[in-house]
Amino acid sequence: MHYGKLELITWSVGEMGWGNTIADESGELKDKFDKEFGGDEEKLHDYWPRAFRWTCCGTRDEHMFGCDHHGRGPKPCTCDFCQAGKPIPEKFHAERLNSPEGHGLDLPRGPDTRSYNSAAAGIAVVARSLLGMDGSD
Repeated sequence: MHYGKLELITWSVGEMGWGNTIADESGELKDKFDKEFGGDEEKLHDYWPRAFRWTCCGTRDEHMFGCDHHGRGPKPCTCDFCQAGKPIPEKFHAERLNSPEGHGLDLPRGPDTRSYNSAAAGIAVVARSLLGMDGSD
């Protein structure tokens, strides 16, 4: 469950531009928003939900998984890393901060100490190792 605000992405990061579209196409989406939708963010959201991010965790609104806030939220974080008592590996955290969704947010690496689950930790450690996400920075 998200506790932040849903925010329209109006900035550019790398090859991505306004509304979290490829920079070369962002002008078309901005025109559609201004002219066809009359600046109505709800209409834009219905049309292009990936133009919005949650300020609590830097997740696009179109993603249907939970809020990986890594310790800042009102409820324990449910991500595999926090349940295993481990911080997000630096390379993954940097990718998140350097994305349009994470840009400008102060997102922690965790772990959320409220989240530790010994059973989930064992499974997560094995899965991360198999996927090359063993926590090495």
